Amino acid sequence: MHKDTIKTVAIGLLPVLLSIIGYLFQESMVLKDKIAILEQKMSILVDIDNQIIPSPNNSIERLKLKEEMLHTTTQLDKRLSIMEHHVFKMINGTKH
Repeated sequence: MHKDTIKTVAIGLLPVLLSIIGYLFQESMVLKDKIAILEQKMSILVDIDNQIIPSPNNSIERLKLKEEMLHTTTQLDKRLSIMEHHVFKMINGTKH
């Protein structure tokens, strides 16, 4: 009688086990697709030597930052020039 109960439970759980296996297989295929997509994106961003390849977005941002820094440097150079001029005039004791 005990063996019949185990056999009945096993037969009853067979569809559940098959559906779980099917679900796991489907999810493994989804993960495989996601990994393939990530590997494709990585090949765009990193070369064979694991060096980062600049992307167009990064290049644009770096160019903007470079232009901003150049503008700021130019402004600071102008201010420094004006201050040097005034300090030179103070040292020499001359007015305008």
